[in-house]
Amino acid sequence: MSDFDPRSTRWMAGLVLFISLLTLSILGRLYYVSIQLGPELVAAAREKVIQEREIPASRGNIYSADGQLLATSMPVYELRWDAAVVDSERLKADLAQTAKDLALLLPEKTAAEWSTYLRQQHSSKRRYALLAKNLSYSHYRKVAQTPLFAGSKFKSGLIAEERFTRLMPLGDLAERTIGYQRPDATAGLEASFHETLRGHNGKRWMQNLGGNQWKPMESSYTQDPSNGQDIITTLDSRMQDAAHRALLHTLKKYKADHGCVILMEVKTGKIRAMANLGRTPEDSVYRELRNYAVWEKTEPGSTFKVAAVLIGLEDGVVDTSDIIDTSPGVYTIYGRNVNDSHKGGYGRISLGRALELSSNTGIVKALYAQYAKKPEAFIDRMYQLGLADRSGVQIKGESYPHIPKPGDKDWFGTTLPWMFFGYGVQSTPLQTLTFYNAIANEGEMVAPSLWEATRDRGTIIAKHETEVLHPAIASKENIHQVQDLLEKVVIRGTAKNIYTDSLSMAGKTGTCQLNYWDPERMGYQASFAGYFPAENPQYSCIVVINRPVRSMGYYANIVAAPVFRDLAMAVYRMTPQSSTPAEGYWGDGLLQAQTKGDREQKKRTDAALQALENGVLPDLKGWPASEAIALLESHGYTVKLRGNGRVKKASKQNKTVELDLG
Repeated sequence: MSDFDPRSTRWMAGLVLFISLLTLSILGRLYYVSIQLGPELVAAAREKVIQEREIPASRGNIYSADGQLLATSMPVYELRWDAAVVDSERLKADLAQTAKDLALLLPEKTAAEWSTYLRQQHSSKRRYALLAKNLSYSHYRKVAQTPLFAGSKFKSGLIAEERFTRLMPLGDLAERTIGYQRPDATAGLEASFHETLRGHNGKRWMQNLGGNQWKPMESSYTQDPSNGQDIITTLDSRMQDAAHRALLHTLKKYKADHGCVILMEVKTGKIRAMANLGRTPEDSVYRELRNYAVWEKTEPGSTFKVAAVLIGLEDGVVDTSDIIDTSPGVYTIYGRNVNDSHKGGYGRISLGRALELSSNTGIVKALYAQYAKKPEAFIDRMYQLGLADRSGVQIKGESYPHIPKPGDKDWFGTTLPWMFFGYGVQSTPLQTLTFYNAIANEGEMVAPSLWEATRDRGTIIAKHETEVLHPAIASKENIHQVQDLLEKVVIRGTAKNIYTDSLSMAGKTGTCQLNYWDPERMGYQASFAGYFPAENPQYSCIVVINRPVRSMGYYANIVAAPVFRDLAMAVYRMTPQSSTPAEGYWGDGLLQAQTKGDREQKKRTDAALQALENGVLPDLKGWPASEAIALLESHGYTVKLRGNGRVKKASKQNKTVELDLG
């Protein structure tokens, strides 16, 4: 009987056919993958191992005008640990000493805590355990030298990830002015000069060694990185430090919310110091939170009176000798009262004296009569003085001034008279200082600047040039009248408490109510704007203190003016004097003696004038007879003389003065 089975033959044939089809399918797939997809897969694989990667450019540095480094880029390191690559024997041998070393190097954990932490990470075979962040290179290398982490990363598991961060070597000095450039926010000079500082990244072929570690394949770049250029600011680190300290002291003393100080070079507009300090709500520590000097616009208060008086002088509608009766210290317009801080007012005084004493009623009475029927004339002149313009300083976010006009929704019957003493208008501290700087600069208004120069690899490629905004905001005659009044503010006016024989100063106080329409939010702002030395201005300065505690003091002469004086004295002491005067030592000595004598005579004359305006006979002892006679007769007195020479004694009876000479 035959063993042949047809069913077995069919089964075998089917199996052979199946295997043949499967083989053909695999061969076809291999052909497709190797021939059709091969180049793409090879390229993808190569991309994972070899890439043309970006090489970051080094960001440029920011320097002060005196060469101090204000901002620079430094590498910092984040340390991670691949615990899975460390064998148990090594962990056992090196753990104790490493934990002790880490407790010293990274003291956020004790030695026992580090020991427990490292054991846990090793037990869990963690591949990316965090050890530390933001370490300097030297700090990172010390960690890498501890027993457990010493050697190659394939044995120690230590992973160091480098990134660059922006550091400010002088700490919080001018921090807000320097600013920052981040993906989510920008501020200050870092933002304004980002394109200059950033440079351009390069490219280079690199090989992946695993663990996101890349090694250059060639010594050359396919595209060279172009490092950023350096910015040199106008800031002087010593003056900035003096401004910062003076501001901080006063903010603490009066428990104010925030404040700012700006120091500017009169002729050039270069800002030598800009300090901005605010109290943090969390811990009440003062830090550079915002650039109040550039951003914050408020009603300036009495510092605006200078502009109001200058407008009246320019229009020829008032004179500083005009007599105004400020009694009883209240002037009512449309049912609202203009009040003087001095109860009862100051009696009959000149317009100039009203500015010196910051009399609201005196200023308003003098100007309102001239502009009540033509407010547009006053507003137009404000625009001509540059009071409606931004300063254009190289920091983003400068606010626009606010000047209401007839027909605006915020224009009322009381708007114009209230503008005369600094309410209704708004400006930033820097914009106010730009105006005062123009007065110090003989009427020429220059643009304030924080940029001194741009430097590329040690070579200056661009440099600051003074920009004139207005060649003459007013006539020389009227500028000189205002200069004289601002000096008298310090000698015998509201800021006489900061007068010193060591340095002549000129300026104006400003005490302004904030949120006066809301009793719960009402507060005060104290400010002082001016320049020094008064006879030859070199620097202008503004101090603004926002919301000092009222019970501790809030008037500008008490809160803000002393900051101005302290900074002015500090700058005067640190400013080098010429070793050889242009006139020679003898000529310079005579000139200094003459200047000192002129200042003393001016002080004596101003004191005598003030006494006569108050109805009191001044101390005339030692005066030349001719000067005493001229002074007394100009105020309506009849003078009788006995003897010759200088005044030895003076007596008064009604409107007659007898002078004994000898």
